[in-house]
Amino acid sequence: MVYIVNYAIDLYELNPFNRPKPLTPKEIFIIKSKIPSINRLDLERREILFTRVSWFRTRKHFTFRGPVGHKQELRLLVSTASCLLTLGMRNYKFRRSVHRIVIYPSEYYSLINRKHHLGEYNVGLKTVVFAADNLEKGFELSDDNVNLAIHEFSHALYHETKGRNSWESLKFQAGFRRMQRMLSDESFISRMESTSYFRDYAKVNILEFFAVACENFMETPELFKRDFPTLFETLKKMFNLDLDHLA
Repeated sequence: MVYIVNYAIDLYELNPFNRPKPLTPKEIFIIKSKIPSINRLDLERREILFTRVSWFRTRKHFTFRGPVGHKQELRLLVSTASCLLTLGMRNYKFRRSVHRIVIYPSEYYSLINRKHHLGEYNVGLKTVVFAADNLEKGFELSDDNVNLAIHEFSHALYHETKGRNSWESLKFQAGFRRMQRMLSDESFISRMESTSYFRDYAKVNILEFFAVACENFMETPELFKRDFPTLFETLKKMFNLDLDHLA
């Protein structure tokens, strides 16, 4: 009961001793160098992002299992990835879908589904789990359309909006249904297979297709818009964000 009360106090920002601190110039430099798409943002949106990142890394519970290095940097980058996905939305706190972030040094064994993972989102536990080495690799290569943090938080965002009656959630879910229809269209599938823009993992199911599309949208928006304009416009409306036309 004490744990639940303390957790609720932190979650709903009632703890006067746990206030978000503004990002330092060094932290902002790290974000800009590791996530170049942020440099597309105008000054106002950038400031909004940095404020939200500060909130997220303070309020969310990060747990490190084993000898994980660069803990503070990982906390910063994971927080930035989550807030970048929701930058165009009012609801950015993942209160319904993410209560904890767990980071292992490398590939880990999940007792829940008895498989080895590099990352996963657990709906029931409201937990996002990462392997640190793969997480860092996603930030080192910023234009390969593979970013573990973006991928897993995309899954969380789907569940965050599911069943909500807010305008942005309804708009998001409408866009998701549109993506489902695209994925059942033979001409779209043929287009996907004729290019190498979407990696094969996007073909697993609609949720993985959405997550992979989010990675592409955030890392290479110009290519995305050129090769798949209809899907690009759908995601732009879902996120209320267009990185191709900012700053």
